[in-house]
Amino acid sequence: MGRAAELLGTTKNTDSGSGVVMVQLDANAAHMEAMRRRLLQNLTSQLGGTHHVKPNGPSNPAHRLPNTLSVGLRNVHSGQLLANIGDEVAASAGAACHSNDEDSISAVLRAMKVPMEFAAGTLRLSVGPTTTEEDVDQAADIICQEAKRQLSNNQ
Repeated sequence: MGRAAELLGTTKNTDSGSGVVMVQLDANAAHMEAMRRRLLQNLTSQLGGTHHVKPNGPSNPAHRLPNTLSVGLRNVHSGQLLANIGDEVAASAGAACHSNDEDSISAVLRAMKVPMEFAAGTLRLSVGPTTTEEDVDQAADIICQEAKRQLSNNQ
C-alpha cells in the first residue's frame, strides 16, 4: 500500500457491508412497526375500542409506514389535547398539511374520507429505532388521560 493510501485511509471494496446495513434496516423497521402497533393497541384498549379510535391510512397495516401512526380519536380535539400534553408527548395534530382553521380538516383527511368526528381528533405519532415499550405505554397513558378528560367535559 502506498503512502497516499495510508494517509487517506482507504477501505477495501466489499459487498458485505451493504448486507449488514440491510439487516439493520429490516430490524429497525420491524421494531418500529411493533412499537406503532403497540401504541395503537394501547390507545384502542384504553379509549373503548374501535368505536372511539380509528387508524387513518391503508386498511392493511403492512402498507403503512412502520414508524408513523396517524390515528383519529372520536370527539376529541387534537389541538386542545396537544396544548395540554405537549410538554410530555411529542406529536402533531391532523395531517402533515393540516389547515390552521380550527373548523376544517385537511384536504388529505377529507380525501381519505376520514369522518369529521375522527378527523378533528387526528394525531400523528412517530416512533423510532430506540423507542421502548415503556415509552409507548407512557405516551399512550398520557394521551388517553387527556382524551378521557376532554370526553368527560363534553358530556
